[in-house]
Amino acid sequence: MQAFTQIRTFTVHGGKEIDVVYTNEEETMSKYLKMYAQWYAEEEENKFVGLDLEYTPEDPNHEEDNYLAVVQLSMRNHVLVCHYSWTNGECPALRSFLQNQGIVFCTVDKRADFMKLYYEKIIIPRENWIDIQEFVNVKGLNERGKLMRDGMASLATSIIDESYSQMKDKFPPERHNYWEERPLSDLNLEYAAKDAYVSYQLYVKIWFFLRYLVFCPGCKKEDTLRGHLCAKCNKAEIEVERAQKNAAAEIARLNAELASVQAELARLKAPASSDNTQQTSPPHGKRRKMNDEQWLESSDAPKSSDYWQNLRKSWTGDEQKSDDPWTTEMSDQQSPKSDNPWLTKPGNY
Repeated sequence: MQAFTQIRTFTVHGGKEIDVVYTNEEETMSKYLKMYAQWYAEEEENKFVGLDLEYTPEDPNHEEDNYLAVVQLSMRNHVLVCHYSWTNGECPALRSFLQNQGIVFCTVDKRADFMKLYYEKIIIPRENWIDIQEFVNVKGLNERGKLMRDGMASLATSIIDESYSQMKDKFPPERHNYWEERPLSDLNLEYAAKDAYVSYQLYVKIWFFLRYLVFCPGCKKEDTLRGHLCAKCNKAEIEVERAQKNAAAEIARLNAELASVQAELARLKAPASSDNTQQTSPPHGKRRKMNDEQWLESSDAPKSSDYWQNLRKSWTGDEQKSDDPWTTEMSDQQSPKSDNPWLTKPGNY
């Protein structure tokens, strides 16, 4: 099978130029796919690759199925057009790039594309293949109230540039029967290159919108508030703020309690003042642990035994004057002798 490679340049919207590599050579495909993989690793925002497929014409008698003819990949301002029907069908570099490297691809309407790759035993993981029609709708509802799927031209006209309104009109429908032609005509090659480039640029615009205007900053899921936290994330954020406030209040309470305990310890450790008088009555609670006699024994209060001994001395005359004011007053008075023998001094009866 004859190998061929062409490097072309085409003009797209706004007068920009895109570089196009058209080939059926495995070595050339491997070289540029490695370049795409390097770009993908370096990319921070637009981490995806535009993908589009073209097929051989359908059999009018429906006796044979049409099959994959051309694979187009696009990233940045570059397009790689692989004429798959004019290869040996192996293409290990292309197969690995599509299904084994975890790269995300974006396409407009992947339903038929999935089947054509499946027939070639190439399966792109579902989570790595984005259908732009599932994200954006321009046409709205049809007469029966069902959502109409937008084609690439209508999406490109609404999202990228109005010049794409004539994108399909400039390419005659019969030219779709020549994707197996080798090499592709300039018209077919330009159409194939722009399809892949528009797929990439569409998602660049849509991803910017989704990333900054629609996705919830918290969970990264779509939210109708456009850029605001969704209800679930907003509730979670409120709970976090409430927990932080409660924690701060609890810490303040514990600090105040700690300061109070430290102040009490400092007061207890401080030496007693010299001018403080000794307590002559039992402190509260101490009387519960000891009776009155025990407390009197442990304090400076007059002892009961001493009191009665002094009183007896005042009555018997053993002491001229008692410290007790009542006995002193009675001794100072010359009261008549009492008939009470207990109050009579010895030797007076």
